[in-house]
Amino acid sequence: MRIDSILKERRTLSFEVFPPKQEHDEDLSGIRGTLAALTAESPDFVSVTYGAGGHNRPRALEIAEIVLSLKMTPLSHLTAVGYTKEDTERVTRALAGMGVENLLALRGDVPADMNFPQDPWIDFRYALDLVNFLSPKDFCLGGAAYPEQHVESGSPERDVEVMLDKERAGVSFFITQLFFDNEFFFRFRDRCRAAGVQSPIIAGIMPVFRAQQIQRIVEISSCSVPVQLNAILAHYADEPASMEDAGTDYAASQIAELWRRGVDGVHLYTMNKSRQVLDIVARSGLRKKRFPLSPRQGQETSSQETSPQ
Repeated sequence: MRIDSILKERRTLSFEVFPPKQEHDEDLSGIRGTLAALTAESPDFVSVTYGAGGHNRPRALEIAEIVLSLKMTPLSHLTAVGYTKEDTERVTRALAGMGVENLLALRGDVPADMNFPQDPWIDFRYALDLVNFLSPKDFCLGGAAYPEQHVESGSPERDVEVMLDKERAGVSFFITQLFFDNEFFFRFRDRCRAAGVQSPIIAGIMPVFRAQQIQRIVEISSCSVPVQLNAILAHYADEPASMEDAGTDYAASQIAELWRRGVDGVHLYTMNKSRQVLDIVARSGLRKKRFPLSPRQGQETSSQETSPQ
């Protein structure tokens, strides 16, 4: 099913998985088990990422097939870096042949340890170039959004201008980069709506289960870490079980507030951890629940709409 059609009916709860390393899950039975467990929440869609520069693309295709076999809706990532128009046509033909209807069009980054045989920006320099090449008639197209500003954009206003360009080119929904302070998201959403962005904006949430995890997250995303989360990290740095429990609570609290204040959807970056993610959904109060479309002016919805029954 196309995600834009789902978003016309309801707010969404969705998950993201990634292809595990070959040596850790050679036959993909592990990720199949993870996905099978996640079906308990009847997610509206499951996004499937892959390694930088197209690394792990074949396994990502296999995982999209597993998502389909489990009667879930896949959202396949597609990046500009390292891909020619011919590469993109070949991949999209394969995805369409499998029955994939949704693509998340991303620029991607050039990994420091990867050498390309030619310029990695051959035909597509930005995600917008990729969106312009793809057809919204053939696929439902999603794009990325940055509540705390893309590191290369120059200004928050420029980020919103790019979103408007993507929307005009055929993107029908956005998923945000992770953030740990909901106020960044709410201010960002207000800017988008004031500027005329009409597409649903789905909030991307990444749980923190280990204190050591946060440094890598900040390096990759340049997101800020609020005082409350820093205090949790400091307090439970040497207590893994307590850290996981506190991180689960923190993510659940983020989701509960976002839902209460009318978010169009929540997208959980699972890191392939089904048990912990199912716990987050349960603690957030969204277990096996779907709610009416939220108002898109940023105000809080009524308690009747948001409280699980």
